[in-house]
Amino acid sequence: MKTQEVVVSFMADCRLRGLSHKTLMGYDQHTKTLIELSPKFPPKPDVIQVFLATLTPHNADAHYRTFRAVDNYGHKRFKTRNFMKSVTRPRVPKQIMPTISELDLNLLATYLQDAPLRDKAVMCLFVDTAIRKGEATNLKRKDIMEDRVIIHGKTGYRIAPISEFTKDLLLSLPAMTDGYVFHGRLGKPLGETGLYNIVKRYLKKIGYSGDKQFGPQLLRRSFGVFHLKDGGDLKSLSLILGHSNITTTANYYTPLLTEDVIQIHHKHTPGRVFEDAPKQ
Repeated sequence: MKTQEVVVSFMADCRLRGLSHKTLMGYDQHTKTLIELSPKFPPKPDVIQVFLATLTPHNADAHYRTFRAVDNYGHKRFKTRNFMKSVTRPRVPKQIMPTISELDLNLLATYLQDAPLRDKAVMCLFVDTAIRKGEATNLKRKDIMEDRVIIHGKTGYRIAPISEFTKDLLLSLPAMTDGYVFHGRLGKPLGETGLYNIVKRYLKKIGYSGDKQFGPQLLRRSFGVFHLKDGGDLKSLSLILGHSNITTTANYYTPLLTEDVIQIHHKHTPGRVFEDAPKQ
């Protein structure tokens, strides 16, 4: 069987399942590589293993996950053997991604007091709901409820709680015939780049310089940290963020709570016995 045939069927299935444009682009790029590596399907595991070893860890893992998805689809749809079972998954070093501090958050609130209405609404929405920038571009006025917003994300729609202050800001924006909430200077719906630039501008205003991380994703991560530090639980956080699996939430946000872990350690470590020991 030709790999091209499996890939075409796989991509059609992905589009029918409504996967995001970004995910489809990644799959398209990786599956083209798979066709080049092995015109016949299923490929030999050794071919895949050698190829993955030539990539950086994160890139190798991205390809691995795509190849595994194609493998599982081919096995289910065409009864082909699973070729990825004997391929070692690349080891990706863990990284602690940057977040804003409580001081940064307070500075943002100060700077936003005199900001244009649209900019204030954009920033408050990201801070208040942890919405993704792609989801924010698709937000429409009809999706804004009394105490929640309907977010159309990559796994379908979900409900996210929203504060009354943020809701009032969003509904104070000019209502346009296209129904979208955010618009640029020419009256067209604001795209992801426009939203990114707004967030970046205000993060720079407060002096934030966190390793080139300036976009809405930074505020989304920060939401997760603040939620857990203030007593929120992983289950509710997972639902708000739109994660399909609570394990994803735990794996992603637990490393970000390093400071809390250190404080707990200082309070409860048995090593305190040495501090209390009588000096010779």
